[in-house]
Amino acid sequence: MQKLRLLISATIVILLCFSYTEAFSQYENTSGQRQEGQVKKRPKPQRPMRFFAGGMIGGGWSTYSSYVEVSPIFGVSITPAFQVGTRITYIWNSYLYQTGPYTDERVNLHHYGASLFARYIIFKGLFAQVEYEALSYDWYYKEREWISSLFLGGGYFQQIGGRGFASFAILFNVLDNNLYSNPIIRIGFGAGF
Repeated sequence: MQKLRLLISATIVILLCFSYTEAFSQYENTSGQRQEGQVKKRPKPQRPMRFFAGGMIGGGWSTYSSYVEVSPIFGVSITPAFQVGTRITYIWNSYLYQTGPYTDERVNLHHYGASLFARYIIFKGLFAQVEYEALSYDWYYKEREWISSLFLGGGYFQQIGGRGFASFAILFNVLDNNLYSNPIIRIGFGAGF
């Protein structure tokens, strides 16, 4: 629980840093006087991000188990406030499996799958999200199987510079498949084009 609080605190600090740099990176001459030799130029309208790509990398390590997750995302903005896309997931999981009273065996498992998501920006970067995931889960003691998850939740989306973005989301798996511990916290980065 303490690691979760530390992760949430670090994420909030990072997002506040991005907001701070955005807020102070603008300059406007409010005196109304034109400097000599300076021609007033109209700002070029910035084309909205129609397509975007990015993702997240995660992991965890302990004495008995470890995992690495790679999840790229690809999406499109249907309107300025409504986005849809897909996320591809690969998870490598390794843990010690007790095979006898005094023996352990290192087990390496590979899980992969994809999901479809829809995200609606409610107010200044705050969004609601729904996502359906199908994950091919590799079990040590039985056959690989496809497991479905349905995530509901929301988060915050912050633009960085011209085309970059960072996002922070808290999602809940509402299907009772014992695959994820609620809440699921995701931090992602990407760029629009």
